[in-house]
Amino acid sequence: MFITLATYSKQIKIKKMKKQILLRGEGANQHVLYGEFKVDKKEDFTPIEVKKESVLKHEQPDGSFAEHKSLKIEDGSWVMGKQVEYNPFNNEISQVWD
Repeated sequence: MFITLATYSKQIKIKKMKKQILLRGEGANQHVLYGEFKVDKKEDFTPIEVKKESVLKHEQPDGSFAEHKSLKIEDGSWVMGKQVEYNPFNNEISQVWD
């Protein structure tokens, strides 16, 4: 899940990358961001600074297409959160898998 972030004031050291696996699914599929961006993977809500329009792909480890179309991610400040679900019958919160 991506949401735009109007301001992110915390000073962080982040590395410029061309390709970054953002999330691995329960199977072999993964979400990979391609482009000019910076990522700080140390937080629950991962800040991502996209310098130029980038592409988020859902692919297999060998880079081949996997189920979803690619998404254009506009330049700007973004935050990636992990979606969870609540089960009221057993009072548990679990991560949602793609």
